Amino acid sequence: MIVDPGAGSRSNSADDNMIPLINVVFLMLIFFMIAGQISKTDALETSPPESVNERKLSDSESIELLVSADGTLFIGDQPVSRDELTEALNQRVEQVEDVSSLTVRIKADADLPVAELKPLLSRVRDAGLVKASLITRLQPEEPS
Repeated sequence: MIVDPGAGSRSNSADDNMIPLINVVFLMLIFFMIAGQISKTDALETSPPESVNERKLSDSESIELLVSADGTLFIGDQPVSRDELTEALNQRVEQVEDVSSLTVRIKADADLPVAELKPLLSRVRDAGLVKASLITRLQPEEPS
């Protein structure tokens, strides 16, 4: 009779059940790393102001204008200077069939003074765009 002295110790090993668990966790890690990269990030880091308005923006055709706290401007992913803003918006307007349905979504940093935002809105109006929305964060509810 051949007796394997290691056979009894292997069957009682708790590590045998850990291998499938490690495989599942590894696959989940890969899935979430890939799925987390799907959404596109803004070209400029901004922290929008808070608002109590819960109304969501419609999914109509729009131009996204990003404004940082120091006044740096981006239209989508392209940096633009204040002097070139009206011209860049005019180029976008020319690419659209129905200008009246086009909206400018302004994502301005909360630390940007209103005095600097007002001239930007004038330049948007000079480009022939009449619909503008200011993107905000929903203000957290205070516990009662």
